[in-house]
Amino acid sequence: MTKAVAGRVTAANVARVQQEPRRWWPRRRRYDRAMNPLMIAALPASARPTFPPTTADDRDLTRAGLTPVDAARIGEALAAARTDGTRRLYDVVWGQWQRWCAERDVAAVPADPLMVCAYLTERAEAGRATGTLDMACTVIRHVHRTTGAVDPIASEAVRQVRRGLRRTYGAAPRRLARPLSVEEIRQIVGGINRTTPHGIRDAAIILLGYASAMRRAELVALTLSDVEPKPAGLLLHVRQSKMDQDGHGEHVAVAHGQHAATDPVAAVNAWRELRGETNGALFTRIWGNTISLEPLSGHVPARMLRARAEAAGLDGTRITAHSLRAGHATTAALAGVPLNRIAAQTRHKDLGVLVNRYIRPLEALATTSSKDLGL
Repeated sequence: MTKAVAGRVTAANVARVQQEPRRWWPRRRRYDRAMNPLMIAALPASARPTFPPTTADDRDLTRAGLTPVDAARIGEALAAARTDGTRRLYDVVWGQWQRWCAERDVAAVPADPLMVCAYLTERAEAGRATGTLDMACTVIRHVHRTTGAVDPIASEAVRQVRRGLRRTYGAAPRRLARPLSVEEIRQIVGGINRTTPHGIRDAAIILLGYASAMRRAELVALTLSDVEPKPAGLLLHVRQSKMDQDGHGEHVAVAHGQHAATDPVAAVNAWRELRGETNGALFTRIWGNTISLEPLSGHVPARMLRARAEAAGLDGTRITAHSLRAGHATTAALAGVPLNRIAAQTRHKDLGVLVNRYIRPLEALATTSSKDLGL
């Protein structure tokens, strides 16, 4: 309670309190003039507005009580609020929306809610999954709020259209990655020439990815210092992940394999011996037969795994880097490993994902009455 009404409430005191917020309006305008360009600068390149934004010069910063050093620090913190992968994704999604708007000759910012409805329904009819449409809404909302424009996603029309699309097309992912079995992993790595740098590296990525159940972004982000050899295997330190955006860090254990050809620890050690112990990324690019210290991008494991699977005679359809993680969970469930142990390895926060995507399909195949029909 303010001093104006600290005593008894009178009409004069109420009127005085009602006038108090106006004293803050000039300060609020100075804040907006200083923060708006800092927020916009943190957007992905293609998501920055094409209309002239409010600019902040040194006078705006000074009026807001900020120094250039303050502005630089704030800018760095805003840029770090989302990972590089998220910013790249936002860049792609916003670029798609911008191109669609350009073809329709309508403004991307500020967007008409009915144009957003048209965009969502068109993409849904083209076969885009509900999750893809939700991501488009997330990015459009983010850019509008960051640039100070009215959020079209908050409109009732967009809300009802999104609800209708979920009812019409469903909310489940259309194409899940195909889980790989242990037999298929043996077939894939068995076809790799492990006397070459590419073969040694690729076998290590495949076997470590399958044994650890790590995400592809986590695999390529590993450094030598993140790999800690132990008598029982390897202890991997995951510095940041999809479910650990704040970087608290997690540990993932990988045990020695039972067979030399598929031992993930031996495969990683063979790659490390070839790579050398220079600090940097664990898995690096290879130019010809020269091993560089340049880290791999997240797309390399997916392309490599599909190519290696097809070379081994498997159908590469729906084989992605996630096939390793999904394969680990599925194979462990088939082996009777308790759900809590699988979840501890995969680090799933939502156990429903494990149950609905891996456990229930296996149970359905095991208990289906169709096998008793005599067909």
